[in-house]
Amino acid sequence: MNMKKTTFAILALALLMSACVKPDPEQEPKRFSILGDSYSTYAGFVHPETNDLYHYENIGLTGPEQMWWAQVIESTGWTLERNNSFSGSLMCNYDYVNYYGPHSFIRRMDDLGNPEVIFIFGATNDACANDEGEPLVALGDYVYSDWTEEQLNDFRPALAYIFDYLKAHYPNAKLYFLLDMNLGTGGVTEHRRNEFLTSIHHIAYHYGVECIDLIGIHKQQWHPDVKGHQDIAEQVIDYLASGSH
Repeated sequence: MNMKKTTFAILALALLMSACVKPDPEQEPKRFSILGDSYSTYAGFVHPETNDLYHYENIGLTGPEQMWWAQVIESTGWTLERNNSFSGSLMCNYDYVNYYGPHSFIRRMDDLGNPEVIFIFGATNDACANDEGEPLVALGDYVYSDWTEEQLNDFRPALAYIFDYLKAHYPNAKLYFLLDMNLGTGGVTEHRRNEFLTSIHHIAYHYGVECIDLIGIHKQQWHPDVKGHQDIAEQVIDYLASGSH
């Protein structure tokens, strides 16, 4: 058995063992889907399989069981319904390099299966700095209905549109936005970062979507490494177990 097959076999065994753990009567196992970017990709565990991946082996991850979502599965006994994550993707449709715009969150959100929970983990690339130190995409206005195609090129209208669509098309699913509180790479200013963070909280509140604010994620090459994925998983698991939601 080669290394890749061995890794997949280990994860499959871990998932099988987690399914045998008696669930907390207050927290029955659930099916969850992920709508995400590179923070959630791993070879063999994205849908569709053609989605672009981030190569986590370059920063020390040796298997999919180290990903944040695999650790959530191990802790909760939940089942991964579908992981529609695409490395480099934007929340909005702005096509800044004639490639990632067609793979935006908006254009993939209709393909999440039949989940009971949806984790939206994004804004990572929207808030990245361009050569002038400004975010790649404009914030735009707060728009909550009758969106135009032009408005969906901006962050705020796009995020509202995403939440609106998910709530309408997955009415039985609980939505959580996983928010990296240190958004923005490549030199984006603290002021611009805070504008994105405030916008996400504001729009999430409008739609009744809960934000899980992720603090102090350890990273290499702007991505969560082994410790970073542990940081994410622990904070997600703690939030789910807190009962505050």
